[in-house]
Amino acid sequence: MEFERALFRIHQRALDSEALRQARFGAEKGLPWAIAALALCLWLLHADYVGQARCLPAALRRAGLWNETAAAPSFPEDALLSLVLVEGDELLHMRLRMPETGLPAAPAIREPGVHLGAKNSTVFGAAAEDSEPPRGVITSYRFAFDREVIHLKESVRRGHHFVVHNLSLSERCLTPSPALSDSFRLLDAFDGIVINELAYTFRSRGFLERREGGTDIESWAWSSEQVEVASPLKGRSLMSSAVRKGLVLFKSTATVFLISALTGVFIRVAVNGSAVLMFAMAIVAQSVGAHAGRLSIGVLSRSFPWIGVYAEVLRRGRRSLWPLLRSHTVFLFIQTFAYLACNLAWRFILYRKSSPEGFEERIFSFCSTLELYNLLFVRSVGSARVFPKLTTACMVWLHFYVFCSLYPFHSLALTLCTACCAYVMVYCLNHFEEPALRADSFSHTTPTAVHPRALYMPQLSPSWTLESAPLWTMFYPPDPPSEYAEEALRHISNEEYLMP
Repeated sequence: MEFERALFRIHQRALDSEALRQARFGAEKGLPWAIAALALCLWLLHADYVGQARCLPAALRRAGLWNETAAAPSFPEDALLSLVLVEGDELLHMRLRMPETGLPAAPAIREPGVHLGAKNSTVFGAAAEDSEPPRGVITSYRFAFDREVIHLKESVRRGHHFVVHNLSLSERCLTPSPALSDSFRLLDAFDGIVINELAYTFRSRGFLERREGGTDIESWAWSSEQVEVASPLKGRSLMSSAVRKGLVLFKSTATVFLISALTGVFIRVAVNGSAVLMFAMAIVAQSVGAHAGRLSIGVLSRSFPWIGVYAEVLRRGRRSLWPLLRSHTVFLFIQTFAYLACNLAWRFILYRKSSPEGFEERIFSFCSTLELYNLLFVRSVGSARVFPKLTTACMVWLHFYVFCSLYPFHSLALTLCTACCAYVMVYCLNHFEEPALRADSFSHTTPTAVHPRALYMPQLSPSWTLESAPLWTMFYPPDPPSEYAEEALRHISNEEYLMP
């Protein structure tokens, strides 16, 4: 209980701070405009770039890699495409190593927005990789239908006469606006655009690798089924579209539930287990004769009774506390390892398609932030009703958006979701938590030091007064005080009157 009261004091001081109060109300006024701007940008960019190819088909057609009869690319299964994104409309000059047959290269053709290194010519080995990086190159990629083709050694590719086609795309073709191009460079959004260009030009499986200075920076892979499911060539009926979106919504909801539940359990374990570090610090301070103050063993035992009860038993028996502290530390380490292992496993189970590097980690970190906010600041009845529902809806929308498309704008969608959740946070603080804190302190709906939260659940075991409640109580829904008889809450009122 002392620990909950310590958290309540943090909550109280944060709401009493005038500087934080002005920042909260300022954020409440400014965030809706930011959310509207982000939503508009996401809608426009998604409509223009996701699930379609704008420039690559024209580049392949001019390079002689297009079958006009079939209206489809004519690209060998075992070939490798060296794709370079260049600035503006400038032509990219590349040194090509021609076949041993001596076939002359056709002159390079300059077209507005689309440029190619060689027309109707192929390159053995890795000519583009051996050349010096030309000026004006934004980024370079290597693409093949199969990952093994890209990962072959250069000597093997040269010895078996694997073909490398060199193409360059101008940023002016992909992004007509200079401001938009600068934004894409800043946010590394060109990767997603290139993935959509390749996936919906070939409509087949693929493996893409981004390179800088001859080093592999990041890679993505997709299957033909993922391409077709996200945006079918012939479209789909209204019924099948509704069924698919319903399944995606179910998957998104299940994903958010699993991630938030796992994160909540870990936060609960980490908060309970990390108290052992304070006991260790108190013992060290006591052994060296330093003044511990509030960090004394007695104060800590009252603040963290789930450790303090056993510590007091050992102290009265004049036994060492280190075995107890060691066991709690090992348990915390094992739980941390299990949490990280679950994160790694769920990246392959729940997010079974390519995404920007670190995207899943950012989602887990954001869920941890929401759980910590819930631990510190969700105390009134209004916040408990609104905050979990709205933040869950935002997270479900984020996953629904990501799962519906092959490779949408992940970072922009996560930023929009974060802004929406931040608005929910400040709204709950301004309109629920602060008024509840200023209300009648003897009301059971007012968070106070005696009852730090205005929600209650039955005390199903008398041991909960000394130890923390078991982990399964995380999923037991609390109730407002109106759900309990006055007699059940009388001991709380008596304790309120006895508080100094």
